Amino acid sequence: MENAKIRVLIADSHFLFREGLKNLLAGNSDIAIAGEAQNSAELQLLLPALTPDLVIIDFQQPGYFSRADLSVIHETAPQTNILLISSYNKKEDTLYALESGINCIVLKECGGEEVVNAIYSAVRQEKFFCHKVLDIILDKTLSLNDADNCDPIFLTDREIEIVKLIAEGLTTKDIAEKLFLSFHTVSTHRKNIFRKVGITNSSELVRYAVRQGLVEAN
Repeated sequence: MENAKIRVLIADSHFLFREGLKNLLAGNSDIAIAGEAQNSAELQLLLPALTPDLVIIDFQQPGYFSRADLSVIHETAPQTNILLISSYNKKEDTLYALESGINCIVLKECGGEEVVNAIYSAVRQEKFFCHKVLDIILDKTLSLNDADNCDPIFLTDREIEIVKLIAEGLTTKDIAEKLFLSFHTVSTHRKNIFRKVGITNSSELVRYAVRQGLVEAN
């Protein structure tokens, strides 16, 4: 997205939330509001017309939006990324979103900087979860059988450092800035870590980090 603005469609029934989000994003010159939908019907009309880069949605709004809207977005605009910003931290809804391929989830109580970081992560197709959502992911993954594979895995000191930061919820960009590394270097480390550990996403990496004692399960 270097030469074009990130085109965002806000799908939320609450006027004040939409206005607040637009005000927050107005300070980011590389983000543009492509449109607003206050219910599922409007979302279905706007998706093919606008083909946004990102849909920000809260599907936990009975009578306005529902879980089915995730499938609508996937089917109508398969290239569009999704960021779930929810009012509630319901375990069943969070797990449903994860199983539906939503990799960026934050709560509406999160700060502005965290929301903006989540937007960039969603567009880059990275994972981004606020800490309360991570608690749900940990609760799910720690309940699985972890005795499948006991083979030793060697990670370098730098890789362990990056694992810890990913488990804290930092994005690739955040880690690069914190460690004074290039975005490409951190991305390469991530790929190597995933390959060594034998996983495919950040939630599985969090589970691995807790199991190995690299981070604590809160």
